[in-house]
This record gives sequence, structure tokens and C-alpha cells, in this order.
Amino acid sequence: MKKYQKRSVYISIVALAFFLVLTLITHQWGFFLWSLLPVFMVLMTTFSTKIDNKNNVN
Repeated sequence: MKKYQKRSVYISIVALAFFLVLTLITHQWGFFLWSLLPVFMVLMTTFSTKIDNKNNVN
């Protein structure tokens, strides 16, 4: 993994952990559930660039 990809994974884990703690404190699962989609989208775009670069190398 490249440096920016590792950073994106770490930030995503921290964001999910924050919303999970917030959810456990407030007992409102909307915080955590609404954070899943943006984090998933960020991770997919981060790793899709790696796949595209790998396929274009000839």
C-alpha cells in the first residue's frame, strides 16, 4: 500500500471508531449507520486508483 492509502485507511478507522463511540453513548444508531457509506466510498476510491494504475502498467 502506498503512503496515502495507509493514511486513508487509518483516518477511516478513526472516523468509524468515533461514530461507534458516539452511537454507544447516545444509543442512536443513525450516527454510525450514516457514517458507513461515506467511509466505504472513500476507501473504494482510494483502492480503485491502485487497481487502475496496476492495469495500465505495460
